[in-house]
Amino acid sequence: MLFAVAQLLGGSLLLLFGGEWVVRGASRLAILAKLSPLFVGLTVVSLGTSAPEMAVSVATAMQGKADITIGNVVGSNLFNMLMIVGVSAMVSALTVDRQITSFDVPAMVAACVAMWVVGFNGNISRFDGIVLLVAMVVYFAISYRLGRGHGTEEIEEFVDGVAGEPLETPTLTSKVGAVLLQLVVLAIGIGALILGCDWFVDGSVTFARRFGLSEAVIGLTIVSVGTSLPELVTSVAATLKGERGIAIGNAVGSTILNILAVLGVSACVSPVGINVLQSIEHVDIPIMIGAAMLSWVFLRTQRTVTRIEGSMMVLLYFGYVAYLLISSGALLGEAPMNGAL
Repeated sequence: MLFAVAQLLGGSLLLLFGGEWVVRGASRLAILAKLSPLFVGLTVVSLGTSAPEMAVSVATAMQGKADITIGNVVGSNLFNMLMIVGVSAMVSALTVDRQITSFDVPAMVAACVAMWVVGFNGNISRFDGIVLLVAMVVYFAISYRLGRGHGTEEIEEFVDGVAGEPLETPTLTSKVGAVLLQLVVLAIGIGALILGCDWFVDGSVTFARRFGLSEAVIGLTIVSVGTSLPELVTSVAATLKGERGIAIGNAVGSTILNILAVLGVSACVSPVGINVLQSIEHVDIPIMIGAAMLSWVFLRTQRTVTRIEGSMMVLLYFGYVAYLLISSGALLGEAPMNGAL
């Protein structure tokens, strides 16, 4: 049991630092490539902070632990939309760019609905995964075009905060060195993610089963929170620096990519696709869609999430976790029934 706890904590730290290194390397490479700031915030940074979800979901999909795979995606998205946005708003009211409310948040709602649709027959097949990946490419293309008119100051300040040192205009020689350095940072981050993923999955499954939790609840709670730590740290850090648009953009972008990229790749690598429990399809995914709609409603109000609204979102997340634990019997000292949450 102590070994499982050590694996869980060690894996969490590796996922946290690995995610940070991936964000740092990917963000700086994107700026060196002169990509637009909003595109970087909503795609490159979000993809980097979603790397732990990708590592865990792909690994569990290949091992046949579909309940953890799908639970990780749904749970991470709920954590993004309720906890990360909520906590960031509690730190400081979030005001966002018009593009986020007019395109990215509706895209997030559409992605959540798409996940519900493709899983309606109880299985997300390899073909479904390919469709999700194509949708991701389309989302990237539209985000890039919409973000071309934005400046670079905001994302540069954000990446400065992540990297701990200012960006400088590089010469050709220094640019080559900078690219190589960020590739090394990316490689270290990916390595930490792979090792952290292995420890975290093994530790969380052993630890949670000790308390009679099903794999679905493990994915929806422990695994999803652990893999969402990079998003939480990144968004709160950005909020404290006053980069509120980046903070919420990271949460929105990560939610979209968890479905289109993480679930898409997981479905493609799984030999039999991703089986979806009826309880997740009929309860948890609709709750995820509801959370996305709630985020949209809050953001549509003067493009701002207030501290009160943020507090409501955090309370809703804790209420959801309590519901999961009660329905699984964990808080009542009961063992879960087969196939039930």
